[in-house]
Amino acid sequence: MKTTTSTRLALKQHFPAASKRKTTEEWLEEVIEKQGLRFRYFLTLSFYKGQTSLINQYLDNHHIKNVILGFFYPNKRPKDRIRLWFFVEKHATDYLHLHILLEGVNGLDWLQKNNRKVTLRKTTLLNIVCRDFSLEEVMIEALTHHLQSYIRRLGKGEQSVDMKSIGDIKKRVQYVNKSLSSLDFNKWEHIDFKNSDL
Repeated sequence: MKTTTSTRLALKQHFPAASKRKTTEEWLEEVIEKQGLRFRYFLTLSFYKGQTSLINQYLDNHHIKNVILGFFYPNKRPKDRIRLWFFVEKHATDYLHLHILLEGVNGLDWLQKNNRKVTLRKTTLLNIVCRDFSLEEVMIEALTHHLQSYIRRLGKGEQSVDMKSIGDIKKRVQYVNKSLSSLDFNKWEHIDFKNSDL
């Protein structure tokens, strides 16, 4: 049964989502502080073959997590590995896309310790030769290519992977919880608890 606009408005007025959203944001900020999480990146994945099923997306998130961890740790994962949080969001088309809060690693340690093949653009290689580069930018570009190679539904377009510096963590936590202000998900379905390091 489809919910009409007037029914949705009545539900929103009867059950104020703002308090649920604020409580969730405060709880996540408390978890960040207690666990000593140092998120460095905000990653958005938009799929060209998007899911509409949350359960299927959660199953895909398990693979995505392994692809990300495999990029940073190709041989053996240490006990103090980076931690990730997964948040699912609906497009207006009802297709799902993904936001990931991701801790970072030291670029030099990453480059020296682990034997790996990385894919870079020619312009990036030229910048490296000319000594006009940031190791973090090289790592972001290499991770982007890695994700596009190992996650088939992601595609090769520039808009499929958007990786940024985390910036203000409180604003990012607010952004990933915006689904709580609408009726897109039931309760806390937008948080993938199973694949997130919560």
